[in-house]
Amino acid sequence: FLLENCNKVIFVSNWIKNEFFKNLQYKHKNNTEIIYNFINPIKKFPKKENTIIFSGKLNSAKGFDLFGSAIIRILNKYKKWNAIAVGDEPREKFSFKHKRLNFTGWIPHHKVLKLYSKSSINIAPSIWDEPFGRSPLESGSRGNAVIISKRGGLPETIRKPIFLEKVTANELFNEIENLINNVKLLKQTQINNF
Repeated sequence: FLLENCNKVIFVSNWIKNEFFKNLQYKHKNNTEIIYNFINPIKKFPKKENTIIFSGKLNSAKGFDLFGSAIIRILNKYKKWNAIAVGDEPREKFSFKHKRLNFTGWIPHHKVLKLYSKSSINIAPSIWDEPFGRSPLESGSRGNAVIISKRGGLPETIRKPIFLEKVTANELFNEIENLINNVKLLKQTQINNF
């Protein structure tokens, strides 16, 4: 009905477009188009701090439980690193606590972008199929090394992410630790994403 009655059907990712066309007799129509989310780029690579950031809904579908488990281990092992969790989720409660893990709650978008500019690593270990993935796109544009799952449209958000082969807390811990211990890899991944 939509394809026959709309002048244009716009998708935010190729993954969403493919999902839309599932079980239809064709896989494309001329009145469809993909228009990705966009960012306002910055020109100069920002000064980075030893901070790991998670932003979005703080729930298990987004992989926040995996982030929490992995980040507590990271913070216990690497004393010079900090972590920030940006967002909220009234339907799920987690009790991850560490003196170097800061919960901001919901904050305005311009403040999230400032945190991305300071942080070094962004985590998006979604379990559910993300339609796109604004957090990796925006944090990468601010020079973060980005660790993501291969769910939904996430792989389309950034050119050089670190993909989680298994979306587990242990795999996430290993990938974060690899970046912390390999400064050259961390810097190169940040520059590639920027």
